[in-house]
Amino acid sequence: MPPIQIETYQHNHLPGMTAVYNAETAFEPHIAPLTPDRFIKLVEEKSYFDPAGLFVAKENGAIAGWIHACLAPGSEGRHDPQQKIPRIRMLIFPRARLDVGNALVTEATAWLTGAGHEQIEALHAKDGYPFYRGLWVGGEPMGPVTLPHLHMALETGGYRNTQESIFLVAEMPASPPAPTPRINIELTTAPATLTHEAMRESWVGFEPMRTRALVNGEEAGSIGWVLQPYLDRLGAPCMNIWGLGVKEQFRRQGIAAALVADAMRQSYALGARTASVGTQLWNAPAHATYAKLGYRPYCIVAGRERTQTV
Repeated sequence: MPPIQIETYQHNHLPGMTAVYNAETAFEPHIAPLTPDRFIKLVEEKSYFDPAGLFVAKENGAIAGWIHACLAPGSEGRHDPQQKIPRIRMLIFPRARLDVGNALVTEATAWLTGAGHEQIEALHAKDGYPFYRGLWVGGEPMGPVTLPHLHMALETGGYRNTQESIFLVAEMPASPPAPTPRINIELTTAPATLTHEAMRESWVGFEPMRTRALVNGEEAGSIGWVLQPYLDRLGAPCMNIWGLGVKEQFRRQGIAAALVADAMRQSYALGARTASVGTQLWNAPAHATYAKLGYRPYCIVAGRERTQTV
């Protein structure tokens, strides 16, 4: 077998990169197909994209896989926008080629540890989602267990499973009925105000929305949702919930269900025919809320971390 060559990203890699990516994810309609133009628009044009951290494996001149490591700020409002966090946000290679996956993980890890970083995340949720948001299993992209070879390569490279979530999906053959909360609420919707620059960039190419529930003029809760227009295999956009919260004093009043249903109804009117959300495996109240509205377990997704001493 010819040796595996590792190169850093250049534009002429894109046809081969997107071809292997699409071939390996063809079975999964909640992963968006990539084209060179789509990659440039939705990944490369972000200000914190660094081609030095994107490694491409080649064999006999053909691209066999790739890995995207980065030093990027946390994407959520709670994160320090000045802190650059080391992580791996994408890994793709054929299931039968663990040697390719292992070589890519080794290269990316060496690049990150060589810059002095001891703690590295891989497809993890802890510090957010600088890349592939809305393209890879919802708005909170992690490592689906339906791609076990990715987890094998990361585990071999010292990345341990430290987080598991459940990805839920609901079909929307019709606009869902609106549940009636136990208290009167007013619902208002507007484009999400993303004052955290890294969060705004994480959603480049999308139009995230926020619906607020008001009780006597006071915000009781809100939901962040977005249409995912690039999930071509679904045949129609999918609405994804990327944030949901109700203040403690307003819980157990049916407000969360009303917010979820309203986001589903609005997105259905905009052409969505499925909806998705990721939540913790242990979050029974969230599971119950989503189940009422037709969400069913779709797959487990996992995040991994590595220390330099592993």
